[in-house]
Amino acid sequence: MAADRPAWDRVVDVVIVGSGGAALTAATMASDGGAEVVVLEKADMIGGTTAVSGGAAWLPGNHLMEKAGIADSREDALAYLQRVTDGRAPDPHLLEVYVDTAPEVLRYLEDHTPVKMHISPLPDYYWPWGIPGSRPVPARAVEADPYPVGTELPEWAGKLVKRGTLMSLGAATTLTEDLMPQTPGLAEELRRREAEDVRPKGAALIARLFKGLLERGVEVRLETPARSLVLDEAGEVIGVRAESEGRPWLVGARKAVVLACGGFEWNPDLVKAHIGYDVKPLSPPNNVGDGLAMATQAGAQLANLGSYWGTPVMFDPEITRDGALVPQFEWGRGAPSSIVVNRKARRFANEALPYNDFPKAFGQYDPQAVEFPNAGPGYLIFDDTVRSSQRILSMFPGQPDPDWVVKAPTIGELADRVGLDRSTLEATVARYNEHAGRGEDPDFLRHERGLMAPGQVAPLDRPPYYAVEIHPGALGTNGGPQIDADGQVRRQGGGVVGGLYAAGNTAANAFGWAYPSGGGTIGNGIVFGFRAGRHAAGRPARDI
Repeated sequence: MAADRPAWDRVVDVVIVGSGGAALTAATMASDGGAEVVVLEKADMIGGTTAVSGGAAWLPGNHLMEKAGIADSREDALAYLQRVTDGRAPDPHLLEVYVDTAPEVLRYLEDHTPVKMHISPLPDYYWPWGIPGSRPVPARAVEADPYPVGTELPEWAGKLVKRGTLMSLGAATTLTEDLMPQTPGLAEELRRREAEDVRPKGAALIARLFKGLLERGVEVRLETPARSLVLDEAGEVIGVRAESEGRPWLVGARKAVVLACGGFEWNPDLVKAHIGYDVKPLSPPNNVGDGLAMATQAGAQLANLGSYWGTPVMFDPEITRDGALVPQFEWGRGAPSSIVVNRKARRFANEALPYNDFPKAFGQYDPQAVEFPNAGPGYLIFDDTVRSSQRILSMFPGQPDPDWVVKAPTIGELADRVGLDRSTLEATVARYNEHAGRGEDPDFLRHERGLMAPGQVAPLDRPPYYAVEIHPGALGTNGGPQIDADGQVRRQGGGVVGGLYAAGNTAANAFGWAYPSGGGTIGNGIVFGFRAGRHAAGRPARDI
């Protein structure tokens, strides 16, 4: 080995690839375990997908719940997880690991880093189903307190990802405040945050974790993409081939490499190969499967590749980035006087389903018809009751209709203008209206089940009528290398790939296809980032 020793440009104990919540948590724990750590980020900004997210973390049994008097137990949390994953988790044992580690993660981060969090007003998303162990509002999700980046990290403010172009989540509000009445006092507080660069949501979580790394002296290198792993003769990972300032940069890892660099939702070839239909990504565009490629190169066992964190999306012609339309979280889906139909002009799912679930209906196969009847786009159909009472993208109640929205005085004419079969859409709306007039939905049980609460139904009978395209979107993919309880990447054929860990959207989601509540994504990332960083630091250093 000595004769073939790589000509390293840098050698540390642990290399972290990525800078989202999973990566920064792993870096924190590796450093606290005594390891010399370097973080490699492909982009010119810190934060990854976490920074542009709502920022919630689903952490059952945490001490903030206990402090607030919210009852929880290991048995309830595990029962809920086991039911919503429905036996399809890649490794059912990891559900127990997750539930047991979640309280420890939050306690550690609050005690040892600048991370401070509060209870978020999100229920377990499936409590309307009556699943044992589920919790209504408030439940198990927490979110970071707003963080004064302008005063605490002024020299890094321009390098920390802010909220982007999503219209549905306030740039200065917490999730809690998004669901509150907008009082004059809150408006004044939001003006203060904007003026002083106080950031909420995922941006706050990233800023707090990053501040902790700076206090620890951990180096974070931007614009340093990892291209491949360096393996020794035994197949163990001993380093990373990266690029820095446009030139190859070889960094050795005496202990381990942790891959936490996002999923592959921006790679059309991988999406087509594994998910099977087009999804519109809302995450940063660097998520093209780098971690998946590197783990595959090292012989990783892969799992959950057909799954993703989903949300329906819409496009507003007034919202663009670099000349391209930017997908937005849907607006109005599940509003009482509205339905969603496919291109055959038929409803195909409960419109009030959790946002992670509804997009999956676009990929359903009909074996009788030998086709995918819901292939996008779908169409949100609504009447003036909805139009005059709530915002839909950049359409506000009381303002003139924008030129881009499709509207018509009758359902039949709306069908003609959208390009749907007139008689089918008329029949679909008539059937929905008949049952909605009685507060029922026998076709999809929308009146009994929905995101955070049973859905609502009311007839579409107040013209004019409107149609807006709706597509399956991806907050991130969640398939990749399968990991063990400590985040070690499992090897094809058994065992683990020595020196290689994964966490966050790079790894196979411990929940499989499921999304137990808001914060399931970040919760997964920081729990297994926590375990990976801690375990990696405890490995014996190798002579590389």
